[in-house]
Amino acid sequence: MTTKSKDIIFLLGAGASAEAAIPPSGKMIDKIEELLTDDADWKPFRELYNHIKSAIHYAAGLKGHFKDGVNYNIETLVNTLYELERNEEHPLYPFIASWNSRLVALSEKDFSKVSEFRRLILRQLKTWVSPDDISLADYYKGFIPLQRGLTFPLRIFSLNYDLCVERLNSTDFRVESGFAGIGPKFPWDWERFEDTNTGPTPPEIYLYKLHGSINWKRDAERNLFCLEQTESIAPEKMELIFGRDFKLEAADPYLFYAYEFRKYSLETKVIACIGYGFGDQHINKILEQALKRDETRRLLVIVCNNDGKVDRETEIRSRISAQPGQVAVRKCSAKEFLETADVYKELLSTIPKPASAPF
Repeated sequence: MTTKSKDIIFLLGAGASAEAAIPPSGKMIDKIEELLTDDADWKPFRELYNHIKSAIHYAAGLKGHFKDGVNYNIETLVNTLYELERNEEHPLYPFIASWNSRLVALSEKDFSKVSEFRRLILRQLKTWVSPDDISLADYYKGFIPLQRGLTFPLRIFSLNYDLCVERLNSTDFRVESGFAGIGPKFPWDWERFEDTNTGPTPPEIYLYKLHGSINWKRDAERNLFCLEQTESIAPEKMELIFGRDFKLEAADPYLFYAYEFRKYSLETKVIACIGYGFGDQHINKILEQALKRDETRRLLVIVCNNDGKVDRETEIRSRISAQPGQVAVRKCSAKEFLETADVYKELLSTIPKPASAPF
């Protein structure tokens, strides 16, 4: 069967980089709680953290969500801190008679402690997504034979901040991420994602980082560029987005990437999800719309589930309202999947045959 470049697209979640020693957002919470207990720089924020976590779980409980049903991870925490940090600048401030008295006491004057805590988390986040041993991410090189087997450029939509995909870039395997080079002289350009604007030959991978990147920075005119080193990027200036309010930020490249993901999800035949936990309602709605638009469209989910207690296919279908047969689950890690010999053949086999096919 002849395939085209839009027949298969990829969506990467935090689980895709877990084996590269980059903890998923839920595991980051565990690490934060360890630091709050053991690290002198973090201990002053322990009571504030406990209060905020309790409030988030309380709000979820009012809606009937408990234990694993509470969507609590580092994105939830950082977004909550950001909203609290806005204080009097928040549009709801005039409608709130008074803040919780204990929260005010723990946050100190002008909620300065909230700001300090958020910056501390973001500084630590930079460390987590930049592990010392980058060779642990070598399994990402599985995308190279995968692309060559499919014989068309891969469209990879990533929810991760790390540089695992970008490190595949070389003289004979080009990863297009929107930048012509490194540094402020090479600002991000959406036209680089157009097939007709990529030079004499198209890149092997088009990379769309939906939530930003650890090595992105903006200049005084808000132009976006990328760096090799991240030391000069202050925590509060990092180009990472958290929470629903930021999903469709008008500034490039976020709105463009969201549009591109929607466009290609409505054109493709197979969406291959690697390490995505289906906890992002914005992404889930795009996937749901794509599957509803075409009942022959397929969602291939690569997920590591060793306990066997949860029927992942049923769980995923319930989250995105998919029909029976639209979701296929392969229980393995991202590393196992990408290092599978001739994995491109497995992907090709998931493409639904047209109704006119003889068999």
